[in-house]
Amino acid sequence: MIRFFVRHPVTTWMVFAVFVVLGVYALPKLQIEAIPEIDLPTLTIYTIWNGASPQAVQRSITIPVEEAARKVHGIEKIESTSRSARSQVVVSFRRGVDLDFARIELNEHLGSVRRNLPLNAGQPQIRAYVPEEFRTEQFFSFGLESPLDPNELREMAETWVIPQLLALEGVADAFVYGGAAKLIKIVLDRQKLDLYKITPDEVFAALNRMDELLGAGVIQRDGLERLVALRDPVGLSRLSDAVVVQRGNRMFRLSMLGEVRPDFEDPSYLIRSNGQNVVMVSVEKRSGANTVGVSRTLRKVLPRLESDVPFEVKFNIDEDQGADLEQKLKELIYRSFVILTLLFLLLAVSLRQIRLTTIITGSIIFAIVISLSLFYFLRISVNFITISGLTVCFGLILDNSILVLDAIHRRLSALKRADDADLSRAAKLKVAIETVVDGTGEVLFPIIATTITTMVAFASFIFLSGRLALYYVPLAVSVATALAASLFVAFAWVPVILHDGWAVPLVRRSKDGPKDIRDPNALAAFVEDLPDLKSRPPRLERIFHWNQRLWWAILPLMVGLFIWGWTVYDSKVIKGGFWRLPDKEELFMYFEMPSGTDIKLTSETLMEFEEALMPVPEGATMRSQIFGNIAIIRVEFDDELLKTEKPLYFRTLLMDVADRTGGASIYIRGFSDTPYIKGAFAGSALNSLVKLTGYNSKKLKDIAETTLREIQKNRRVRNARITTGAQYERLLLEEVVITIHRDRLAAHGLSVLRVVSHLRRLLGVDTPWSMLIDGDHERIQLAFKDAEVLEFADAAQTLIQTDSGEYVRLANLISAEKNPISGSIVRENQKYSSHVNWEYIGTEQMRQAYIKRVIDGLDLPYGYEAEEARREFFSEEEEEELILTLGLALVFIFMVLAALFESITLPFLVLLSVPMALIGVFLAFWWTHSSFDSSARIGLILLFGIVVNNAILLISRFRTEATLILKARHGGDPASEAALFPGLRKQLGGSDLWKLPKDERSGLLRRAIGRATRIRLRSILLTSSTTMVGLAPLLVRFRETEDKDIWENLALASIGGLASSTILILLALPPVYFVCVRFNWLWRSLWQRIRHRA
Repeated sequence: MIRFFVRHPVTTWMVFAVFVVLGVYALPKLQIEAIPEIDLPTLTIYTIWNGASPQAVQRSITIPVEEAARKVHGIEKIESTSRSARSQVVVSFRRGVDLDFARIELNEHLGSVRRNLPLNAGQPQIRAYVPEEFRTEQFFSFGLESPLDPNELREMAETWVIPQLLALEGVADAFVYGGAAKLIKIVLDRQKLDLYKITPDEVFAALNRMDELLGAGVIQRDGLERLVALRDPVGLSRLSDAVVVQRGNRMFRLSMLGEVRPDFEDPSYLIRSNGQNVVMVSVEKRSGANTVGVSRTLRKVLPRLESDVPFEVKFNIDEDQGADLEQKLKELIYRSFVILTLLFLLLAVSLRQIRLTTIITGSIIFAIVISLSLFYFLRISVNFITISGLTVCFGLILDNSILVLDAIHRRLSALKRADDADLSRAAKLKVAIETVVDGTGEVLFPIIATTITTMVAFASFIFLSGRLALYYVPLAVSVATALAASLFVAFAWVPVILHDGWAVPLVRRSKDGPKDIRDPNALAAFVEDLPDLKSRPPRLERIFHWNQRLWWAILPLMVGLFIWGWTVYDSKVIKGGFWRLPDKEELFMYFEMPSGTDIKLTSETLMEFEEALMPVPEGATMRSQIFGNIAIIRVEFDDELLKTEKPLYFRTLLMDVADRTGGASIYIRGFSDTPYIKGAFAGSALNSLVKLTGYNSKKLKDIAETTLREIQKNRRVRNARITTGAQYERLLLEEVVITIHRDRLAAHGLSVLRVVSHLRRLLGVDTPWSMLIDGDHERIQLAFKDAEVLEFADAAQTLIQTDSGEYVRLANLISAEKNPISGSIVRENQKYSSHVNWEYIGTEQMRQAYIKRVIDGLDLPYGYEAEEARREFFSEEEEEELILTLGLALVFIFMVLAALFESITLPFLVLLSVPMALIGVFLAFWWTHSSFDSSARIGLILLFGIVVNNAILLISRFRTEATLILKARHGGDPASEAALFPGLRKQLGGSDLWKLPKDERSGLLRRAIGRATRIRLRSILLTSSTTMVGLAPLLVRFRETEDKDIWENLALASIGGLASSTILILLALPPVYFVCVRFNWLWRSLWQRIRHRA
């Protein structure tokens, strides 16, 4: 096949032109995502029940939903969280389950739950689930600043902005946050109702009848029956004049009993940007849509939309995942250019020929183009993980081409011999072709072996699951795709371009001799590079000869180094957990007022913090979110301000205001190793969090309290507490429980529904309903005139009228008491969970070690478990998967090597490079104080596939040199002669030198190993240096942040391991091979003696 490509250069160029055309076509159509597009077999059920406590939500909604979900086929795990007013049930399915059918089945089983929901509870909604580390606030969001009132601005945004956004390609949905939804309030006067003896229920029933559809019969048209219904048109004026009650001959209109006015719901969510009230629009993209493309479309449309809307407004982009991804991709592209430049310079210095350097560097571009084409046709999304994989393997892509170049370049002496023999240019062209073909054929085996071993190392990733598969399977796919492309480039394009662009011009510049060459054996004699056994070896070879004699010192040294390296890893290297996406560097404040605080008071209190930071300098953005008694401030800085004292100054200002603010819980983090904490704060935002689970909530509480007492004894522990697991949440809330005395209601002829409805209207929280008014569906709410200022104690003293006209005081029918309740109730597969949270003062290594000691020291009953809650560490299942993956990677490499070498012992020699590499890995992470996290462990798999390459190159050359020595000594073709069947060739090696006289074996073996090491020295140093240089720019940070990108530890592990293995392989593998062959000879000698005596 190589000869075909070399002899048909036009065909070869056309094949690669096809790939270039496909790449140009596919590049703009590639799916560009922030994360891999992988459907997780998980669904989440959300249910809202305003005003309900966590216990009530769990009892009436969460448990029924869990029971319904358990009936669905393929359930793996069910997790639930019951909080005040909302329920969340996460249903995880086994892999292979079709989520579409699972959603349908789940929806059917939820039917019984929907029919038995509590009064005023919302319908359960099924949504797709995204892992916690991939959750972002929004894909794209922007704020609307306007002189309009926030409520009016919300209405204008829903009318003029949202429809325009939904019309854009790739946009799935858009939502408006901030302000309050439009509402028509019917404010009743309680005194007039009491005067005329009219109940609110009578008003509600009359209004409800106005919205009814009345059947008017059936008409037939075109053979079809059509139902006809009538509805009277209703407007605000007609609603106000509507007759709602008739007492005798007197009719009472709604305007006589109260007021109908357009209004807004009570605000539940406020947003401010740099101190100004704004409305925020959040946009969601369609699944599979191009993240960067949709983001660019939105950024392009917003200025036009801003100028077209009929009101004064300014759009400010808050969150843009597409722009962040675009910046990340640009950063990777910059790194790629740096890598290409460094590789070009390295090759130019090594090869000292610009043309050769350009040819080899061009192989990277061809391989990447082919890879991207395969991405498109295999429907692989381009995201920062897959692009990271391509960037990481730049040096690996180059290695195959370098091996081909080195093998051909070493045979240039054939052209010199052709010159000395006065061959014609035509004959020299034959020599050139044979040189290219034979040189490429020489490295055919090692290139295939090295590439396949690297690819099969990633085959072990098929056993990964969950978040490990989500992150690292796409990485493996991208690396394997690039390596496969590099194999094709190395064996097809590189020989052709070296022949046409380098060897042929050399021939044409030479003199034209009179002789021709027709005999294939004579042609092979010009190209073949047999060792000269009569001449003295070069100095470098003699050094490797002495290296083999010192095997007795080198082998113990290798064992000692590995033991020392393992000791360093075990005692000094920081053991990290799962890699996470880098967090934004920002100043963050969580602010919580006492439970029940009105949102307006929360907003006014938060303004003191905002005013302390005003005016916000250019380059900084302050965003505030207020919901109920909770508020959040985020301050982000551009790269220039991050280098100034402003972030630390702003943090100090927030802390000063926090010190002066009483009655609130405050948490401030950012630009400091230790967060600021004040008040009865019980969130789980401190740096250490342990999760406890069990079936009995009371027993679990006792275990948590015992654990807390033990933790508090440590002098490095601060702010230890038991929490619910939410990052920002109070452990205990206060609930007012109203008990309705049914016996008293029965004595007065009142129903529970009537009493509850009366109480809700008194408090202004009556559930709105929908009604068609002036052609639009409007929300309508009944409320009493003094509902906004009426306290519960005053409401309890009001009178309620019975059907008999009797008035009863509400306090006589109900009683109320305050009870402390948990902020949330969390269950996993029917097991309750509790969290112990604390701040540990010390290094990261000390913190992680202490968490592990706490977990290991717990004496838990059967059925109870403890784990690190933030999943910084690996779960037991993930630890098993990673160990299995690493083990299988080595097994797969061994199996491939055994098949390629046709030997069981040689793969063990190759795998000796793995412990040599681990020494460098452990030292690299120790010296750099880097955390050995999941990316580092995945880097080990990549490293295993890389470091064995050098060993494969050496051992395959050892065998080749042994064969050439046999050929130089005896002539003929030893490989063909040793084959079992004609036409085949047996792979010979050092052990086959046994055929030589006893007094010559060791010397010729030593010479074969020394010559092979000298020949492969440049290839090994060049390929290792290009791989390390290609990875080095990935360690450079463009921004000063504590978090690392996914490629940093992966590159660090690869560089450290490759550096140590390259040195140690060249130092230790030749003597190890020498000793093994000598041991084989000894065994053969003993076996012959035994057979001779027998």
